[in-house]
Amino acid sequence: MRKDAEERRMRLITVAAELFAEQGYGVALETVAERAEVGRGTLYRNFADRNAMILAVIETRLTELERFAQDNCGSPDMIRKFIRRLGAVGAFHENALVGNHEIQAEIVLKLQSRVDDVLGLALNCADTSGSIRPSLTPDDLRMVNRMLVAATAAPGIDREDAMDKALDIIMTGLKKV
Repeated sequence: MRKDAEERRMRLITVAAELFAEQGYGVALETVAERAEVGRGTLYRNFADRNAMILAVIETRLTELERFAQDNCGSPDMIRKFIRRLGAVGAFHENALVGNHEIQAEIVLKLQSRVDDVLGLALNCADTSGSIRPSLTPDDLRMVNRMLVAATAAPGIDREDAMDKALDIIMTGLKKV
């Protein structure tokens, strides 16, 4: 892909993530194109439909998580910071996908292996630092993520506070004894 075409694609993904955060996944795709300052043709050349755009946003978030784990590998606090980032991504996408089981199923099927790789990397890095029990698996981190998502969904409490409190409790259970 040409450099200018890749830059437009990344701009579309960045703007889509911003608009999804502001308005949810139902935002008009034309609004994404307008804010990214590209034409509708460019939008649809890059993304066949809304699901393709959502998938690209989530894949970008996975790449960011992967880079974070790589850049902080061996650091004693990497896993806590990684899990917090994972929880924030999970909470946003869970809220945006509520009631849209078709998109949820498609994304889970397409990203299952990639998610496993990123979670495995984070666990290996944390194991290297000796900060967690070596028996933890990607499925355990999925469970942790679901717990964080649930903690942030409670009405009447600040999401950031809820995330921090839940993470404190969870990290106690993950630590190597």
